[in-house]
Amino acid sequence: MSHSTTVASGAVFAMLVVVLLIGAGPSRPLQSVSYSSDGQTWLPALPDSLFNKDIRWVPGDIRSSTFHVFNHTEEDGRVQLIIDSDDPAFGRALVVSIDGVESSPECVSLVVAAGEKRRVDATVGMTVDAGNETQKSTAGVDLVVQWDNQDTAPCLAAAGIGGRDQREGAQP
Repeated sequence: MSHSTTVASGAVFAMLVVVLLIGAGPSRPLQSVSYSSDGQTWLPALPDSLFNKDIRWVPGDIRSSTFHVFNHTEEDGRVQLIIDSDDPAFGRALVVSIDGVESSPECVSLVVAAGEKRRVDATVGMTVDAGNETQKSTAGVDLVVQWDNQDTAPCLAAAGIGGRDQREGAQP
């Protein structure tokens, strides 16, 4: 075999390796959760906020919103609705529930089974005995989908435990 044939064979082999590697490309993670406003059109995030951020809350107010979650994974996951307020007193004056179930004043959690499409009815209410100190406060309702379920109890992140880096699909 001559030197030029060896070089040509080596060059062809190198080009083949490059083409194969480029063709494979980086692996893309599968979307593990989708959201829907109507249960038909699934997106990586909800197209709209769950609650109007410009409304004024008064004691006794209740706001509801419905959305759907599709867990595309092979493991059960947990959807959490967490109240995040710039004023702790205001946050404590709001109560959150999913499908009529409350678990703590500032956070509620619901298991979504592997492969399940689930309708979620979320409600946020302001307690009747909310004090005057809450009048100039604001609160965001942060929807958090957490699939790792490594926390021993739901809503640990609401208490400042668990870290936001373990969350997926946050919805303001």
